[in-house]
Amino acid sequence: MRYVYLFLVFAGIFLLIVPIAVPVIKTSADFSMFNTDWDGCSEFATVLADRGKLVPLLYPYNSFDLKEENILIVVGPDISFSSLEIEAVRRFLNNGGTFFLADDFGTANSLISGLGLNGSFYDKPLGDIFYDKSADFPVVARIEDPELSYGVEKLVLNIPSVITGLEGEVFSSKVSVIGENRKSYPIMAETRYGAGRVILLSDPDILINDMMTENRDFIVNLVTYLGSDSFYFDDAHHPDFNPYAIATIYIQRELDPGKAFMVFAFVAALLVFIETGLLRLLSRSIGRFLVFRIYYPFLYILCRHIPRLSGVIQNTLMPARREEDMFEDLPEGVDIKILKRIIKEIRTGSKYDAGHEQRKGKRIYRKTKSRNW
Repeated sequence: MRYVYLFLVFAGIFLLIVPIAVPVIKTSADFSMFNTDWDGCSEFATVLADRGKLVPLLYPYNSFDLKEENILIVVGPDISFSSLEIEAVRRFLNNGGTFFLADDFGTANSLISGLGLNGSFYDKPLGDIFYDKSADFPVVARIEDPELSYGVEKLVLNIPSVITGLEGEVFSSKVSVIGENRKSYPIMAETRYGAGRVILLSDPDILINDMMTENRDFIVNLVTYLGSDSFYFDDAHHPDFNPYAIATIYIQRELDPGKAFMVFAFVAALLVFIETGLLRLLSRSIGRFLVFRIYYPFLYILCRHIPRLSGVIQNTLMPARREEDMFEDLPEGVDIKILKRIIKEIRTGSKYDAGHEQRKGKRIYRKTKSRNW
């Protein structure tokens, strides 16, 4: 048995250090968490995963049981939301969930109006004299929430929209303009809904890989601001979600001393349990309990209530105990041959074999040979 225990130890250590196979999906869909190109959100997904648990949603919301302790994240949706999905989001919010929606020119407005919110995404781009590189990249410096603004000097946008009908947390400059209206517009806003909350961001490009360098500090603060370590990421509302590569990567692991000690402790406990006879004693006790406390009483009840079965049960299900079965499970050191001889003597009433004939009333003399001296 020592080889078995050694094998268990080596097998446990091997499982602790064997590389983990992880499936990898790649796609070219804009804003997808699986898109590692410039227009994907794989780096944003990495920030979320570093904080806790990240679950991709590849099917409509009504196909899932959305847990309110998770944050539902939707970035750059291109497919409208069905009435069943809107109802699923409503239940999610009423139960206390948080819904983060990043859109620009109104694709998600059907969801917002379906929920009965006053806010919406405006369908025209924002212009500003403060920008980075070109006028397509306006710069925002007015971030009123201290949790969002911590360590952030500026937020770089990419042809953004604005939010109407709601109070904001992040604003454009006072000289920004849409059409002929020049004023400060909300870029990010939050509102309560039932027991939950809805957070709107009017530029999903803030979260893409190409703009992560400029906006990383804000994105890290945003993940903290969302207030949970479990996230749903919506990839179901991107029409060109087309996985073009599915591969497997292998992650090499180092031996964890704590887990290695647990393996040794388990094998040592198993050794003691088996070698001391505790396993045999336990299995014998369980077997006797099942037979005498459950099996036989059950057959007795059957015989009592169904008389016709009594003969069948007695001859088939309760066979007579064979003589050789009497000598099973005896303690070590008992001489079975001597025990069988004692039983035979009790049965026959004699110390002699059954074939020996006792002659009563007669004397048997042994003849001796005479010698001539």
